[in-house]
Amino acid sequence: MANRFMLLLIALFSFASLSFAFVTPNAYSNVHQRSKISSSSRSLIVVESAKILPFAYTSASAALLIKATMATSKSEMAVLLATSTLSLVNLGPRDNAQLASAKKAFKNTPPASSGKAKQQRQAAKTWRSVVRIKIIGQLAGLLRMTCAKGTKGVMRGAAIIMAANVAFFLCGGGPSKHDDDGNWVPMPSNVSSAVTTIDAILSASALLAASSPVGSMRHAVSAGIFTAGAVMGTFEGLPKFLESMGRLFK
Repeated sequence: MANRFMLLLIALFSFASLSFAFVTPNAYSNVHQRSKISSSSRSLIVVESAKILPFAYTSASAALLIKATMATSKSEMAVLLATSTLSLVNLGPRDNAQLASAKKAFKNTPPASSGKAKQQRQAAKTWRSVVRIKIIGQLAGLLRMTCAKGTKGVMRGAAIIMAANVAFFLCGGGPSKHDDDGNWVPMPSNVSSAVTTIDAILSASALLAASSPVGSMRHAVSAGIFTAGAVMGTFEGLPKFLESMGRLFK
């Protein structure tokens, strides 16, 4: 009981403080502009806000951490812990940065009817769309895991998270990729294909774990593959996470 109480305190601290580390430097300067947005477009603020996204991912991370203390199996606990750190260290900072990038790219590329300018505009529009698709899918997966009443639900939520990444690339996330400054820098096709394949394997592994009896070898191996992939993703996101933490303590 004491261990769970300590984990709860850690989770609440993460929720209250680390989420602000993901906010882009120009987030607060856009508050006044957002206040002028019409009510018909306010639904987009939930997806586009540089404040809400960090809050959402950090909250999900904290919720999964607490849920891991109540897991009914070691494989479920491992998946919950791995996804909790993935949400905090990788998904939150990366998606917040990509959303800011999509805003800049769309703003910096005016409509055009032909030539390279048209290609850049289309790339910016695609980038904005696929980033939104990925964020919505990942948040849906995290919510499914958080609300799940059993191991199957947890694994299905994990599968949704990786499926969102697959959809991101299948819908053009690689060719339309933009950097943090909103510049069009397409991802090499071989890299894009490799990442898509890995995410598809992780999603399929989570689904296989969900359909396998808890305690079986098939369940353990499938959940282990997903856990390993989530841990790798956490290490991949460490540089941007540490950069965000550096901004917090400046």
